[in-house]
Order: sequence, then structure tokens, then C-alpha cells
Amino acid sequence: MLADSLPSDRPADVLICLDNPQAATSIGSVLSARGLSVAAISMSGMQSEFEPNGCRVVITHTAMIGRVRNRLKLPIVNIEAFIFERQDGSDAGSPKQFDGAAFVKRVLTVMSDAERRAPR
Repeated sequence: MLADSLPSDRPADVLICLDNPQAATSIGSVLSARGLSVAAISMSGMQSEFEPNGCRVVITHTAMIGRVRNRLKLPIVNIEAFIFERQDGSDAGSPKQFDGAAFVKRVLTVMSDAERRAPR
């Protein structure tokens, strides 16, 4: 998955709005493995005339939440809430740990909540 690429065959369930294409690809893989359709776009790409047709939730990080919220009226999941320091006594320079199970659970919960609140 490339940043600023949106699938044309099916509307995406989840929009990943990150400026790091590698992170967007990794997160997209986790969500796609759970059967969700995913689109990714950078913040600069979102500033254009982009409309997230069909998207039910946006994944981003803390520094971008305000800008995403101003541009899109969709629920947001902050990816940083699921990244932790390792608890195995590793030094501070070691890679952080991502709680993928909790992340996917949160995305599904937010999508479900948004669906219940949608006007019928």
C-alpha cells in the first residue's frame, strides 16, 4: 500500500493518515489481515479535494489529530496509544512494542459505535 493511494474497487473502511509510508503499510497490513479494507493518505494529500467516501474511521497519530479532525468528520483512533516501551528490561534505545490485538479491537469498536450513532 502506498501513501496517497486509495482503492478504486471498494470504499475503504479505514483511512490511515500518516506521513510515514512504512508505518501506514504496516498498520494497513494488520487491518487488512482482519478483513478490513484500507486506504492510506499523507496529511499533504488530505489537504487537497480528497473526500473519504465510505471510510468509517481514521487512524493517525497525536500531532495530526487536530488537523484530521478539522478536515474530516470521522472518528479517530490514535495509533500512539498502542505503542509502548518494552517491559523486558531492554535499554531505552530498543524498538518499542505495538499492541496489535488491542489496536484492532479499538478500531472495530470505534467503527461499531459510529455505525450505531449514524442517522438512519
